[in-house]
Amino acid sequence: MTIKKQGLPSARKHTFHFLEQAREVQAIYLNMDVEASELKKSRASYKQNNISISYVSYVISAISKAIEKFPEVNTSVHGKWHPKYISYDQVHAKFTINKQLGNQQIVVSNVIEDSNEKSLQTIQEHIDRMKKMPFETGESFESVRKLQSLPVWLGRIIYKQILNNPDERLRTQGSFTVTSLGHLPVQQIYPITSNTICFGIGGIIEKPVIKDGAIIVTSIMPLSMTFDHRAIDGALAAEFLNEVKTNLENWEEKQWQDDQKSLSMMSS
Repeated sequence: MTIKKQGLPSARKHTFHFLEQAREVQAIYLNMDVEASELKKSRASYKQNNISISYVSYVISAISKAIEKFPEVNTSVHGKWHPKYISYDQVHAKFTINKQLGNQQIVVSNVIEDSNEKSLQTIQEHIDRMKKMPFETGESFESVRKLQSLPVWLGRIIYKQILNNPDERLRTQGSFTVTSLGHLPVQQIYPITSNTICFGIGGIIEKPVIKDGAIIVTSIMPLSMTFDHRAIDGALAAEFLNEVKTNLENWEEKQWQDDQKSLSMMSS
């Protein structure tokens, strides 16, 4: 048997630093099933205009709107010996995407600033740009490439300095994170987070449910939330997650101005 030891590959360094800092988070996990029939109707409306909207965009928009109602979750706690509690007045959404680096697949993230003020289509356009942008040359991934190029000890110091700066923390980590494995038959994912709140989207499946006393088959999207118990308590976290679920399940009923304006403009 041959055992090969080597230094940490450069492609893994940014994840390594993230996980080191995420150890401070005291994570609690919640999940709810989201009835996705309204989302499917909305996606079909966009497809009629040759526009594809991912479920990730719907979830980002729904969370961003929910934070407006529950600003208490837009906070962060960091530091062990002298912890600091920080509240933010802007809503930034972080999402994860897969990238190819040589023969290795890596996960990187990007932030949509002021996501609560963005239309659904604008959110999707941002995600699409990041998906198409090459990791090796894309401007949005320059900071990750620099982190990968540094020795681990130096990268650790720089990453920690970034998170200790409230403005930089919001700019790089966002108010929340969304990650999805919905393209695979994974039902639940509970992400590690450096935010106060982080969401995982599972694959949508058809399931029998009882509605109005009758058994029906409907589309269910599993939605999980990791939250930092240092920053918020379970009751608030559960209420907030339920607000996100309500937003998603009643998408058309709410007739959010950004969604409806986009649809009317495309059909005119």
